[in-house]
Amino acid sequence: PVVLEIHGGPMSMWGPGESSMWHEFQWLCGQGFAVVYSNPRGSGGYGEAFQRGNYQNWGEGPAGDVLDALDHALMSEWLDATRLVVTGGSYGGYLTAWIVGNDHRFKAAVSQRGVYDFNTFFGEGNAWQLVQWSMGGFPWEARIKPVLQRESPFTYVQRIRTPLLLLHASNDLRTGVSQAEMMYRALKEQGKPVEFVRYPGAGHDLSRNGDPTQRIDRLLRMVEWFERFVSMSPS
Repeated sequence: PVVLEIHGGPMSMWGPGESSMWHEFQWLCGQGFAVVYSNPRGSGGYGEAFQRGNYQNWGEGPAGDVLDALDHALMSEWLDATRLVVTGGSYGGYLTAWIVGNDHRFKAAVSQRGVYDFNTFFGEGNAWQLVQWSMGGFPWEARIKPVLQRESPFTYVQRIRTPLLLLHASNDLRTGVSQAEMMYRALKEQGKPVEFVRYPGAGHDLSRNGDPTQRIDRLLRMVEWFERFVSMSPS
């Protein structure tokens, strides 16, 4: 089975300076998963033009990039294309939700501390200026409204079929928890396979410097969710 891992930011990058990623990747590999990761358009480290390549395009373009990387990796015969799962945090949580609303190849997904609705994000997150910087304007502007709707994963909530686990910290000031509650409620009302875990007292950086018991719980829940929907037996 294969885990597609997506980084946050979106201006971050997978690389030597991101120490917490290596622990998570090694943990997943130790549980029997292969891990595929890449730096899609919008990532840092490749110049300004590449970093601005996701302007008004947080969803489709970067999703295509990470899925292209996955398809390339799946050319290796030891990876099973029928047992795919996906996860990411912050912007990675956003793109995880966007992907499962527009692509149905994954057996399970874990979306962590994500942005799911740009209008809500503008009002509750301390990174609200990303809306203007990355989408070109404000939610009340007529020319921006269709952009925010197109780029918000919540727009595609009716299309989601992939079992989705939502993880979010109660005190997340970067990407407020109400967006996860919106996603959970919408999927639950439709009878979709979804679970929502809210970590009390924790903030946006739970996975990196949060309470050790909550950090362990996050990893255990992620793997348990994946194992519900993909067989871990050798193919």
